[in-house]
Amino acid sequence: MKTITSFQIIVAFFVFTQQVHAQDCQSSKDLENLPGKLIDAAHCEWPQQKAHWLDDLGTAANKAMANTVLTKIEALEKQSRINYPLKGCILKTTFSGHTAVTIAGKYPLASYDLNMGCYEYICIKNKMIVNSEYANVFRAYVNRYTDIENAFSFPDEAYYYETAKKYNGQFIALHDFIKIDASKNINNGKGFYQDLAETTVKQGNRSVYMTRHWYFTKPGVLLFVPVTRKEYLEALLVYYEREKLLVADKIKEIENESAGMMKDPQKYPQLYENGKRNLIVRKAKYPDWQQKIEAKKVIVQKALKENTANWLAQPAIVKPKTETFSWKNNYGPGSNDNVWIDTYNVDTKEDAQKTGSFTFSGFWDDKNGATLYQYNREYFKGAEKNPVKPYMIELTYRYVKTTLGKSLVENFTENFDFDAIRNMLE
Repeated sequence: MKTITSFQIIVAFFVFTQQVHAQDCQSSKDLENLPGKLIDAAHCEWPQQKAHWLDDLGTAANKAMANTVLTKIEALEKQSRINYPLKGCILKTTFSGHTAVTIAGKYPLASYDLNMGCYEYICIKNKMIVNSEYANVFRAYVNRYTDIENAFSFPDEAYYYETAKKYNGQFIALHDFIKIDASKNINNGKGFYQDLAETTVKQGNRSVYMTRHWYFTKPGVLLFVPVTRKEYLEALLVYYEREKLLVADKIKEIENESAGMMKDPQKYPQLYENGKRNLIVRKAKYPDWQQKIEAKKVIVQKALKENTANWLAQPAIVKPKTETFSWKNNYGPGSNDNVWIDTYNVDTKEDAQKTGSFTFSGFWDDKNGATLYQYNREYFKGAEKNPVKPYMIELTYRYVKTTLGKSLVENFTENFDFDAIRNMLE
């Protein structure tokens, strides 16, 4: 059998493209039944870019393993279309790698992706061209998940690193707690999660994207485990210490700025008055901050001390939705002598005014609360020796509600070998 070289494939594709571009048309609909084509990662049109796809993974061994894993996933996608007549587009696959991110506070896990965009034939000035953008796209994410959100937000992340203001990529525990939509069924689940119901989208609408997500984990061990009440309460105490550092620095900044304005009252009387006002108004954003933080600590310490080990070992269930409570703090007698204070991650406005963010006022077990989760350290054992090995995989298919988009995603859903992906994680 005669071997076809990469050069011959590229030349053949060039000829195909020229033929395609010569196609006359009245509208893009005329092109929907033209034969489609695949340009896989091995035959990427931009070899210079391809040579650097996986550079962020570091070593040659890491790149080779990632390339092998992504190529296997690519082959499974090809296999899912073995009886599918591709029409109206060109599928193009690329790979990419990312620098390692520390998971579960300990394991530096390298991640890498596959992207297969569907570039449709479109009719421009009665001539066919291949669209330079894609609406429908298949993606694979190895060692990372999308659509997984941290449970809480923070005003200045620099203070919540493992060592405050040291940008080492690791954060305090509270920062990394996660809220997971139960419908995603991530822990050893099967089937897909779709972010937007197709029934809500009108046929032919190209401006609304829908995405199906398939999450894969190793069998026999949970990727995410609940945060215990004890872990949550202890994490709050660490947060309060960081909050102290943050606010103290902000107060110092206000005082230094104001002092600079006030240093020569004789020569610059108006600037002096402005400095006095600046000091009062800006510090009013942090009323009694030291006392409030200490009061929050006492509440948490009391809960840790007075409850049983069994109570503390139960999952931490918290307010499901983050609300911002704004309240007015008066700093003078005038009607306009006030500032608005925004408080996040707190259960009630009363708590916001009394002691501020992350005031603990009880768990939400009986109030339709959300369980906090964290990555399970046991799950990632061995990752320190081989950070590129697949530990978790997410597949997604984003599509628009067109004939092509629907047929691509449905064929994938029905014919892709999802068990083969699970086997890659064993």
